[in-house]
Amino acid sequence: MLMRNRISTVILVVAGIASVVWQQGAIALFLGAGLAISGLIQPPSIASQWSKMALQTGVVILGLSLPFSEIIRLTNDNGLIVCSMVLLTLISGVCLQKLFAADLTTGRLLTTGTAVCGGTAVATMAPVLQASATQVAQALTIIFVLNGIAIIGFPLIGESLGMSQEAFGMWAAIAIHDTSSVVGAASIYGDEALATATTLKILRILWLIPLILLAPTQLKTTDSKGLQVAPFVILFIIASIIAGLMQFDTTIVGYFTLSSKSLFCAALFLIGTQITWESLKSLSGRLVSMAVALWSLLSVSSLFWILSLS
Repeated sequence: MLMRNRISTVILVVAGIASVVWQQGAIALFLGAGLAISGLIQPPSIASQWSKMALQTGVVILGLSLPFSEIIRLTNDNGLIVCSMVLLTLISGVCLQKLFAADLTTGRLLTTGTAVCGGTAVATMAPVLQASATQVAQALTIIFVLNGIAIIGFPLIGESLGMSQEAFGMWAAIAIHDTSSVVGAASIYGDEALATATTLKILRILWLIPLILLAPTQLKTTDSKGLQVAPFVILFIIASIIAGLMQFDTTIVGYFTLSSKSLFCAALFLIGTQITWESLKSLSGRLVSMAVALWSLLSVSSLFWILSLS
């Protein structure tokens, strides 16, 4: 048993280093998932915390390569479509939940996760909605799987449609669930797409604020943990302000971009290690159908809107 654990640790470390060196988010995610599903590795219990730290640190470092004036421009130019798509997804989620007769609480978790920021929204809203551990696990597993599909599929679709870097970044930020997968898909497409996607994804994350405030009123519960803004969002904005003031040269900006992409790949690899056969087999068909329908509606409608702006 001791020898097996040592081999598992070696494979985990080597694969993790390879994921960072390759600088390919999709490969990192599916390498981690493949090793976990095959049983070749035993991911550490703190893999979730490590992936979260790597992701959030990467986002903050990316802010150093993105002056705040550029964030303002992107928000002014694209804020309407981001807010419209979030509202459309929330309304559609309520309708689809009834159509598929999906579990009420898990359906709400999937709706907020699809509309706002994937696993972060699920984890934030779970205590507000009084969700059980099983309901949270089901919602997260479905979102993880759809994220994996997005990292592979979105760049291929973007290339086939000849989407510009900024247009693809907009689409990724609006239609992909988790921040990690948004930056994973966007980094595959290009650096400009990555900058656009990260900025607009931050705007989408901020929708958690009204959801946290409104949910307890709608559910007649006081179990909410209250209004919280993720520290990495604030640090990202501060880093962007510093970038605008310092006006770093292109070489330094390149180092910032490389560092953030390396952290994103490490985070995606660790996220992949958390996907197991047990979690996949426990999924409800109704929930999967609802989640796929809702995500398809968001992806297609936002894609048509963005293409119409080109």
